[in-house]
Amino acid sequence: MKKCVACNQMHHLSWPAKLLSQTRLNQSSHLRCARRRAFRFNMMRASLRGLAGASVAAGAGAYGVARYGDDDTQQRVAIGVVGTLARIFLRGLNNFTMHESHHLDCALARPKGTALLSVSNHIATIDDPHLLSAIVPYWVLADGSSEMRWGVCASDVCFRPGSMLSRLADCAKVLPIQRHGGVWQPELEGIIAKLREGAWVHYFPEGKIRQDGRIHPFRRGVGRLAASVGEGEELQVLPFYHEGTSTIQPTTPTAKTIFTRPNLGTDVHVIFGPPVDLSRLLALRGEPPFDRRPELLYEVIAHTLEEEVRKLREELHRRLGKQAFALKEGGSFDHDQPKVWQPGEGTLAAGTGR
Repeated sequence: MKKCVACNQMHHLSWPAKLLSQTRLNQSSHLRCARRRAFRFNMMRASLRGLAGASVAAGAGAYGVARYGDDDTQQRVAIGVVGTLARIFLRGLNNFTMHESHHLDCALARPKGTALLSVSNHIATIDDPHLLSAIVPYWVLADGSSEMRWGVCASDVCFRPGSMLSRLADCAKVLPIQRHGGVWQPELEGIIAKLREGAWVHYFPEGKIRQDGRIHPFRRGVGRLAASVGEGEELQVLPFYHEGTSTIQPTTPTAKTIFTRPNLGTDVHVIFGPPVDLSRLLALRGEPPFDRRPELLYEVIAHTLEEEVRKLREELHRRLGKQAFALKEGGSFDHDQPKVWQPGEGTLAAGTGR
């Protein structure tokens, strides 16, 4: 055995190699190391790309198998296959930790007919289905047609006419929504209908992926969802906060899809909070000025849920020993760089959305 000065590896030398000069020894040994490393890297890259796209490919295959079945069969097959692969990807190839997961367990065991609306921050393309598949017990994936969440995805992303993703979304319990469509867009009616049926809907109230470390203002649409469940209908609103998926799948000019090479071995943490009690706010639906301008109440509900998710972030950082979050947050619902309230400034000016 002799140490290669170029790659710092130990190599077994045959007797002809012992006759080589030190320079030729280093060159030949390092060349073999480089070839082995290149081979391993190419194999890893191919396997990662295959795994990153496996959920979509498997889902398309599952759709092909179940295309002649009813909606229940399509959903059961697609969610079972895609969800399992996504779960293996996030849990098996990264360091996945859940905190206070009993809140999720209780929500999944809610009484029949009680709707569940879960809300969280949105930091990566793999937040759904990968993260949502990783946090639930496996029996939920196995019975995905009735127990798994209804997801929400922008029409220009998941529902482009003729795309494979559109066909997959149809049988993977994903509902469309229009970006910048406003709080009265008809697509929200479809989501509300699922809640009134007692289903689980997961909603990203920030509106799009945010990887700047901040929690951005929650859009009013989530307030309309919570306020549209009528009297006599039960609804649980479950907040959670997560981080780590933005490191696995960063969104950059050269990496915008799930088919780019992920950064595996990342620490992923998810923390759940107790269901948010909105009864006091919902009781104001018939009171002025909310009876004439219900979107104002939707805004208050959205801000309430935003603060709950922010509290969960603070608690997670406390447990992980991270410093308190110092970036500016808050402000308008309609701008990416909103005015931010600072202590001692009084109230926000009109039009800032708070």
